[in-house]
Amino acid sequence: MLKVILLILYIATILTVIFVERKNPTEAMLWVLVMVCLPYAGMLLYLVFGSTTAIKLTSVLRRKRLSKRLAVAEAPKNLLAVQTLSEEDLQVMQFNANYNNSPVTCYDDYQLFITGEAHYRALFQDIKEAKESIYVLFYTIHHDVMGEALVKALTKKAKEGVTVLVMCDFIANLSTRGKMFKPLISAGGKVIRVKPYLTHYRSHRKIVAIDHKIGYIGGMNMGKQYANLAEKKNPWRDTQIRLTGACVATLDAYFMTDFLCAVRQRDWEYMVEYMKSLKLPPQQTSQNLCQFVVSGVDNDKEAAKMNYLSMIRSAKKKIRIQSPYFIPDASVLDALKTAAASGVEIELMIPGIKASFFLDPVTTYYAGQIMEFGAKIYKYHGYIHAKTMTIDDEICCIGSVNMDMRSLMVDDEICGIFYANDLAQEYIRIFEKDISNCDPYLYEQFLNRGQKEKFAECVFLPFAPLM
Repeated sequence: MLKVILLILYIATILTVIFVERKNPTEAMLWVLVMVCLPYAGMLLYLVFGSTTAIKLTSVLRRKRLSKRLAVAEAPKNLLAVQTLSEEDLQVMQFNANYNNSPVTCYDDYQLFITGEAHYRALFQDIKEAKESIYVLFYTIHHDVMGEALVKALTKKAKEGVTVLVMCDFIANLSTRGKMFKPLISAGGKVIRVKPYLTHYRSHRKIVAIDHKIGYIGGMNMGKQYANLAEKKNPWRDTQIRLTGACVATLDAYFMTDFLCAVRQRDWEYMVEYMKSLKLPPQQTSQNLCQFVVSGVDNDKEAAKMNYLSMIRSAKKKIRIQSPYFIPDASVLDALKTAAASGVEIELMIPGIKASFFLDPVTTYYAGQIMEFGAKIYKYHGYIHAKTMTIDDEICCIGSVNMDMRSLMVDDEICGIFYANDLAQEYIRIFEKDISNCDPYLYEQFLNRGQKEKFAECVFLPFAPLM
């Protein structure tokens, strides 16, 4: 009888992969192959690491719950009339507005940080000067000198009556002991570890919003390695951006959406009342236009990937990419190949320090696919963790989105797109300076890579959709 039940469950699981969850063909084929080769063990692996049925059901319930939530703020209207953009810029902007429901907003000023030391100095100073609210969302808040410093600074502000809300990913912070946050919670702050799913829809966003006036996004979490205080992966090169102006209201809204998704029922009414009490500063327009694209469990449109595709297809001259991993899906890879073959210059910067024994050979393989068409690959003298893309000399994208399948299609992510302004020009200058700290990785080197690398590729490539 037990064998019959297991057989029925086994067949039902395979049919679910194919007909119910509607995964992309590559991932579906991989899981079916795993279950055929390892019938019951493969089924168990899928239910633990691959199934998204429960997650999607959770998403439906969240959307229903959030349908009653208050809008934190509206983005300024009629921004398209503020500045005349190129046809390519307008194309990307219109796409994200229509497809990803990303409002066009603007910022007054910005600061770019390429080291954790500079980022943390600015962030802790802004926290120190906060008067009303501090919203913090990181993928990881490490239990180390930097994590403890953050909790100490936030606890002080909570005791002063400032509203402090903190979120981080559950799985990524298993090693972070709960006692680190106890002083903050005792002072009135709220801390949530969100979305406890092992492999899917992890909370990978990085958002900090202070007093509805100052916002941060980028690739940095909170930990000593980002400040070059760790022995491994040192030096660490990353990118974070500080923004002021109307766009912060949009970051507020995205943070609140995430917080309301994760908050316990007993805190729901508190959050609703808190949102009712918010008195936001007037939203002024400027000529510095931007959008924020969010993707993840509450968006079934693969927003991050589609934004990247829109940007790549708009390029006429040059595409510059920084990413710790390069594991694109077939559509992004084909778009980059097409751009390169059409004469668009592509420069990809990846770490010179190894990320991991299974990510590196896969990254090398995919890099080789675009090098065939003339793309240039640079290996940074250190660990580059920045997630950036610039298009021609006009569009700059900065955020939490790695150039891999998980970030592009699965995890909760956020990126900012900045149009035709000084920010894009400044980041291009930073990129060019970064090249001086790189070694070029030539196509000949790829073709002559060793048998050990080729064997690793064969072993790990089938698992690329899961990385």
